[in-house]
Amino acid sequence: MDEPTAWICQAGADREAAERFIADGNGTGRCHAIAKWQQTVEKAIKAIVLGLHEAGILGGGPRPRHEVGRYVDALVRLPRARDNRAIQNLLMGLLDQHTREEIGALDALAPQVPTRRNTEYPFQTESVQWTYPVAEGVFSEQEVKAFRALAYRIFSGAHRVVSALRHRPR
Repeated sequence: MDEPTAWICQAGADREAAERFIADGNGTGRCHAIAKWQQTVEKAIKAIVLGLHEAGILGGGPRPRHEVGRYVDALVRLPRARDNRAIQNLLMGLLDQHTREEIGALDALAPQVPTRRNTEYPFQTESVQWTYPVAEGVFSEQEVKAFRALAYRIFSGAHRVVSALRHRPR
């Protein structure tokens, strides 16, 4: 197994874990599911970055940070090259403006300092009240559906890109 495929497999495991969290039925698993979907997206994007790096298309590989937006920006700005057109078309179809905005919203929920709304740590609301990620109403049903759909879309797209990279003529 190559490294990009290993990242795809781990992203799939995170996606499956999210499904177990969301199946709780009472909403207390929402923050955990969203965290796992964030990890699904992060690992799927890193698989693409690794695949492009191994194919000699992208100079550097991923770093151990949660900042998915940085990688997405690099992917949509890949230099146009005739022999990479199919890969670039896959990336542009996967990473349209709306999807990049959704990734940014999901990325913003990864825990950071100073603490703001996130999926792991207590935080202060805009009204300076303390709350916590598992509290009722912190994550809406609409957000859960959107992040779930995003994770599935990015996971599937990353799988297609990594597969296309593996099968492209050298």
